[in-house]
Amino acid sequence: MSMTDGYPFIFQMNDKSVKDGLLEYALQYRFKSTKSNHTYIVRVEKYVEHTYCLKFFDKANMHSDNKYSLRTSTFEPRTIFYTLVHIMMDVYQKDPKASFFFIGAEDEKDEMGEATRRYRIYRSFVSDVLSNKFFKHHRNNELSLYILVNREAVEDEQQYVQRITDEVKSAMSNQ
Repeated sequence: MSMTDGYPFIFQMNDKSVKDGLLEYALQYRFKSTKSNHTYIVRVEKYVEHTYCLKFFDKANMHSDNKYSLRTSTFEPRTIFYTLVHIMMDVYQKDPKASFFFIGAEDEKDEMGEATRRYRIYRSFVSDVLSNKFFKHHRNNELSLYILVNREAVEDEQQYVQRITDEVKSAMSNQ
């Protein structure tokens, strides 16, 4: 995987105003598609224990409550996903203890009780692109949750995965 597999990105800011419980701060990145001219905002939320959650949306949807669920129909997911992986690796270089997770947001075509379409696409891409060398992959289809556990930094992998899963379940039930 090389940088030509994604779009150039820039780090915009470290947002410490979002501190809330387990959330410590959010890193914000931005990139622009040369194909569609859409600009994307990537929020990498930093939680306790070097845990990061990647979220992204089209800047045009910034003020929408559903910004993470809206589709752009630009038909360029692979290049966008490569860019997200490069951003993830940028975070990993700065914090070698980093582990990551993401959730595939629902859209209008998803069925209740099934893994979301986004999650199934993300799951396929991540398992194809990222080896098990640095991260152990954990999938939770029920929650559309994908966890990449840092092999070098996490001592009790199962306990760590369970803690993230429990926190995600709790956050979803509070929505």
